[in-house]
This record gives sequence, C-alpha cells and structure tokens, in this order.
Amino acid sequence: MISRRISIVTETYVPDVNGVAISLRYLMDALVEQGMVVQLIRTRPRSGWTPVVEEVWCRGLTIPMYPDLQIGVPSRNTLRTAWESFQPELVYIVTEGPLGNSALKLAEQKQLPVLSAFHTNFHRYSSYYGLGWIKTLTLNWLRRFHNRTGGTLVPAMEIAELLRSEAFERVSVLPHGVDCSLFQPRKRCASLRQQWGVSDGQRVLLYVGRIAAEKNIPLAIDAYQQARQAHPDVRLVMVGDGPLRPALEKAHPDIIFAGVQTGETLAHYFASADVFVFPSLTETFGLVTLEAMASGLPVIAFDMAAAHQYVTSGEHGLLAEVDNHQAFTDAVSVVLEGEVAKLGQQARQKAETLSWSCVGALLMQFIEAELERHNGNSQAALRTLV
Repeated sequence: MISRRISIVTETYVPDVNGVAISLRYLMDALVEQGMVVQLIRTRPRSGWTPVVEEVWCRGLTIPMYPDLQIGVPSRNTLRTAWESFQPELVYIVTEGPLGNSALKLAEQKQLPVLSAFHTNFHRYSSYYGLGWIKTLTLNWLRRFHNRTGGTLVPAMEIAELLRSEAFERVSVLPHGVDCSLFQPRKRCASLRQQWGVSDGQRVLLYVGRIAAEKNIPLAIDAYQQARQAHPDVRLVMVGDGPLRPALEKAHPDIIFAGVQTGETLAHYFASADVFVFPSLTETFGLVTLEAMASGLPVIAFDMAAAHQYVTSGEHGLLAEVDNHQAFTDAVSVVLEGEVAKLGQQARQKAETLSWSCVGALLMQFIEAELERHNGNSQAALRTLV
C-alpha cells in the first residue's frame, strides 16, 4: 500500500467522550499502522491531551444543552497554513459544522480531493427536541454539503439507503470496529460489583451513553422496572452523563448512575454487567453495541444501526422492532429468563471477527479510489484545456 498524506478535519475527538470521537481515534490508529501520514485539524481539547499525530487546534464554541461538546468556528486561515505546511493528498471531513464547511470551501479552492463522513441521525434527533420544522432545512444543507465531496462514508447500510433516497450521491458504508483486547469478558471485576451492591447470582443491566432525551432513556428505565416484577434483585447501572441525569437520579435512587467512564474503567463496567440495554432510536451506528458484545454481554436494542448489522436476535441478544417500545421492554424480561451466559459468549465470538485494522484497510480503499477518480478528472480537464 502506498503511503498517503491525509488531513482529517473534525469538531470532536478524544478526550471528548462520544462515539464519533472514540471511533475516529481507533480509525486513525489503524491508518497510522498502515503507514499513512495523518494530520488532524480539530477543536482545541478542553482537558489534558497528548497528541499521537500532528494536531492543529482551532477555536470551538460550547453547544447548548451539551456543555461537554464543541462546535468549531470557521478557520480558513488556520486551515490554509496547516495545509501549506503538511501538503495533504486528500482531506477527510468528519463533521459538517462551520469548521468542516471551511475545510470544504478551501479544499475546493485548492482542488484537493475530499471524502466526508455522516454521523448525525438528524431526522430522529429533531423530533426529540421539538425541532421537526427545521428537518427539511437541515436535510437540504447536509445534501448540498456532502454532494460537493467526492464521497460520503456512513457507518451502516440503513443510513446509506436513507441518504440515497434523499438524493445524496456517492454514499458508501464504512463500518466501525471494536477493540477486543480492551473490551473482553476477563475484565469482569468482583470489587466493582460489590460497589454496586450485587452478589454473584444477581443480574445487572447496563446502559452506556449520553443521559439525554434523544437516547430514549425512559424506555430503559421502564424495561428495568418491568423486569423487577419477575426478578426483584435485578439492578440497572447507567454509565454516562447528560442533561437528564440530575432529574432521573433524583427520581430513581435504586438506579446506579456512574457518570462518564473511559478506557480500562469503562471496560470493567461493561464486563462486570450481565446484559446490555440500548434503547436509542437516533444512532447512525452505536459503537457501544460492539463494545458490549466484545465484553461478553447479550445486547437488547432496536433492530437498527450496529445492532441490525451485527446482532442476530436469539443468538447474540434480542432485537425489537423499531419504535415498538413494548417489544423492547418484553425483550429485557425474555433475555433475563434465558441463557444469558451463552448469549454473551456468542456475542463475544461475533465481536472477535470485527477489527479496526480491517476498517482502516477499507478506508484506504476508498481513499485510493477517490484519488484515482480525482486525478482522472484533473487529467481530463487538462486535456480539455489543451
């Protein structure tokens, strides 16, 4: 594989704690392992962080209701200086905010090939915040943005099909992988379970993600409460933070709200639980689904995104029909009454087939194809001028 110089532009990256930031970190590691030279242009991290590749930091603004996230500001001059120094062969734009838009405009001016990523399930997010009226405007803007790039990469086939139906062009699937060395059943921790106040025989339901409206958190709580009718000693642990946490923590003192956890500690949380419940209807993928499977947990989720792609219902957990809340709630009770350990073992076996190195190799195929397409178009344009 030819070594390439790739500039990646994003408004979220570690130490931010979200699926886009974390998956991008793994993807960049995979690219570097394959000999790629990577430059990262990102919003300035707000906590301690040591870069592992060349990083260029831009100013960011806090997003309302999401104080732990930022949106980049237009940074044309910073981008120009960074690219003049780095001389990228291709630009990969991960987020479509003002920073990403600045990158696209400058790349067009410099005639640099561009690939883009799509990670926002906008059509469902808007309904959770009473913003349905801006759905069409947002969709139109996103379509114009992505159709100006050489190709749009999405993490799941259903998102690709949705975008194609909305006249998005050149859409391809780049799935996420999972780190099976970090997330694994051997990370199960007896002392952590003691902190939760559960014995060896008790079952623990686990949710990992933002504690926010768009994650459909009340459904996880409803499912837990119904499960307690047949299994009074079952517990629910919720890992993450967000605007709904204070009110839910006050209303449900029996639920363990553990806050944000990362790295080895997060791996211990996953492996120390018994069943993963993920009620979100807004995911384009849902990396935590694979992390749960790698940790040996059966997954209960709606039949969409990563769960649709990798979870076989009855083999690695149970999937509920999308938007069927009762089916989701029933699935929790069914799994708890079944062979939880066997489902978890099978989920782990499935996760072991998914690696970030394979995802990185696939991205390189997309990059090479876009470079060939772009260079071919450039040569055709030169022949026309001659």
